Amino acid sequence: MREASSYPNTAFVTLLALLLAAALSAPPAQAARPTPFSAGPVGGTAPPGWTLQDATPKTKRQTRYDLVRDGKTIVLRARADGSSAMLKHGLYANPANTPVLHWRWRTDRMLQGADLTRKERDDHAARLCVLFDRDPEQLGLKERTLLKLERAKHGERYPAATLCYVWDNRLPVDSMHDAQSSKFAVIVVAASGAGAPGRWLSMQRDTAEDYRRAFNAEPPSIVGVTVSVDTADTGESVVTHFGDIDFWPKRAR
Repeated sequence: MREASSYPNTAFVTLLALLLAAALSAPPAQAARPTPFSAGPVGGTAPPGWTLQDATPKTKRQTRYDLVRDGKTIVLRARADGSSAMLKHGLYANPANTPVLHWRWRTDRMLQGADLTRKERDDHAARLCVLFDRDPEQLGLKERTLLKLERAKHGERYPAATLCYVWDNRLPVDSMHDAQSSKFAVIVVAASGAGAPGRWLSMQRDTAEDYRRAFNAEPPSIVGVTVSVDTADTGESVVTHFGDIDFWPKRAR
């Protein structure tokens, strides 16, 4: 009887090497939805997966975020006092399958001096942004050059397309506006006015339809979301709460 060779099969070793190389080069798996705020823990800044970031490089005071109980669930509380900062969560969602963004929010007051159409006053009591993996090759030469500059300042993951849903103090619901702080973001007014101070509003938006309106193209993959409250320009104070955020399939009509 032949003795088993003490050397591993060459083809098998080659296969293992290829599999290992593929695993090491593959991008990290992303969640299909942000970690829900209801996952807690109470008293923490945010659940795992969320990271706190300055809204702008010139931020002097940060908006404070923490998880608090609201009845039988846990929600995110944002407290701004002449401050700005945002929470960011990376994920992977396909607008072709789950385009409907669903969330809820409430705020104790509107910002009296905010004006999203003016760079020096573009504060918000509540904002939820969706980041898209837009191919820079779809941009014109001027836009690609500007994007390179933005990524040199903010990092290579700076998105080339973002939709930001806001609760504004005066602009009409469903209106779209160019963001004052970024050439690659469009503001969508999801709620407006002070008709429901202190009350929860349940919201949903079709991100695929909104992307087509904003960028005149089919939406690429969604790669992240942010939530923020910003009063750095107006100097006002506001407390806003956010409930869980999710992406749903579009219901057949």
